[in-house]
Amino acid sequence: MRLRVVAAAAVLLGACSSHPVGPARTFGAYEAKAVTTAESAVSSVETVRLAAEGGDDHGGFGPYLSVLVSDQEEALAGAQDTFRSIQSPNEDGDALGAELDEALGSALTHVTEVRTALRRGQLAGLRDVASPLVDDSAALKRFVEDHG
Repeated sequence: MRLRVVAAAAVLLGACSSHPVGPARTFGAYEAKAVTTAESAVSSVETVRLAAEGGDDHGGFGPYLSVLVSDQEEALAGAQDTFRSIQSPNEDGDALGAELDEALGSALTHVTEVRTALRRGQLAGLRDVASPLVDDSAALKRFVEDHG
């Protein structure tokens, strides 16, 4: 009985964790988690970039685009926070983590700028606001290619 209570408590505590990712014990495991994070980030960045182009080119529905971009901003921030919660196994991992964090931070800044423009009703010129996302996406894809 006591073992069941302890097991149930462990499961409940694990479910309450805000970052359910375990530690990376080797550089290879850490690198694999970094690549997965970068792939997820590319998806969010590309979604925002396409939404901004559609909003600018076709006068997209501002409130819908605002929610879409906000959701992607949250997903990107969540991916960054989750990756940051993984302890690097060594100095090479530290460098890899810093490289990815810089790319994610840049992308998040630019996604936030798109969301801000949308919330202000600035659909015209949205493509220009989102233009840095092209470089952000390329940097994340390069990261995946270099480390995948």
